[in-house]
Amino acid sequence: MKDLKPILKSLLYAKTAPLLLILQIAVAFTILVNSVFMLVQKHSEFTNPSGLDEDVLFSFQMSLHGSPEERVASIYRDLDAIRALDSVEEVVTVNSIPLSHRGAGMEVRLKQGTHEYDSKAGLYAGGHQMIETMGLKLIAGEGFTLSDERALKDFGLSQPVGVVITKALAQDLYPNDWRQALGKTLYLNDKEQSVRGIVEQLVGPWSFWGYKNNNFLVPTLFMMTDASFIVRAHKGLLDQSIRDVKDLLLVDPSRDIDNFMKITETRAWAYQPQIAAYNTLKIVIVGLSIIIMLGVFGQTRYTILKRQKQIGIRRALGASRNEIIRYFMLENLCINVCGILFGLGLTIVANNLLVMHFGLVPVPAHYLLIGVVVVLLAGVLAVLQPVLKTASISPTEATRSA
Repeated sequence: MKDLKPILKSLLYAKTAPLLLILQIAVAFTILVNSVFMLVQKHSEFTNPSGLDEDVLFSFQMSLHGSPEERVASIYRDLDAIRALDSVEEVVTVNSIPLSHRGAGMEVRLKQGTHEYDSKAGLYAGGHQMIETMGLKLIAGEGFTLSDERALKDFGLSQPVGVVITKALAQDLYPNDWRQALGKTLYLNDKEQSVRGIVEQLVGPWSFWGYKNNNFLVPTLFMMTDASFIVRAHKGLLDQSIRDVKDLLLVDPSRDIDNFMKITETRAWAYQPQIAAYNTLKIVIVGLSIIIMLGVFGQTRYTILKRQKQIGIRRALGASRNEIIRYFMLENLCINVCGILFGLGLTIVANNLLVMHFGLVPVPAHYLLIGVVVVLLAGVLAVLQPVLKTASISPTEATRSA
């Protein structure tokens, strides 16, 4: 550590160049840490588990005609006909298709009539086989039976048949122990319903919604002039099942059938903006890493070239190659540490502004620690080549070239 004092003196003497490098490292560190954190968040958005058996599911929409009674009879006939196909395991009609950006959401309260809601949730109103058809994992309570199912012009929330909710919604309502939600009374848009079951995971209709993992299911066939269906194919027969359902339904030319999509295709479409943002952030992070290394490399090389005569004199006076390397590595470390300390302050300020104005999550402390390690390693790698090259120059060559 005997070199530390002369290093600090030389840095204070040559103020401009070290200060510019410190500022560059600080700004790069700030952007790098916040960008990496946003990158991880973006990645978690489009890799968010859906809770569905995506590989065997597809959906479509179909128009309904006639009186309400005729539409009910027609939809049950269609469900039975689709279910009878050899390639189909199960089928259900629902008001919302996961990640389709079409559906309904509601405010959830633990007390009726209060102004403030406790959470929000997406609504899945459909046949009693919703849980089995979508492949949801029931982790508490019970699901629905045929006797629970109704066909109505509304969502049926005014009739207290009970709902099944997701674990994420239960955790929102009872953060200390989500299991407490089972059997409790909820008010969905001020309509009373009890929680009869909890499923592990179910993604909502909107990929961009902050409450997308908060959802509930109610056994009501929501009768409108059109209906949405989710079909569960037998494993390995998804494409065949799509063709079979199309051939079956298109026998009636009066039907309007649209939006045949595998759930995997719906997911890819829904998350296109998040994937684009993720790829852009990756490019930014790689570019910043390169800038940090080039900045440190250029500054160090310039400093060494200016001081080659000094290096030659030190070598002539008996300084070893390792001592020269140690000196410049320690000098580089001092600059990087100053830049990182300044960058930590900037990062905290910048993140607080992002949280305040854009509702982002605060950067966890371990991201700052990882950023420190990455910037230090980048600095070491950038300074290594010019230092090793200069330390290998003989004293005569160094003083002559200077």
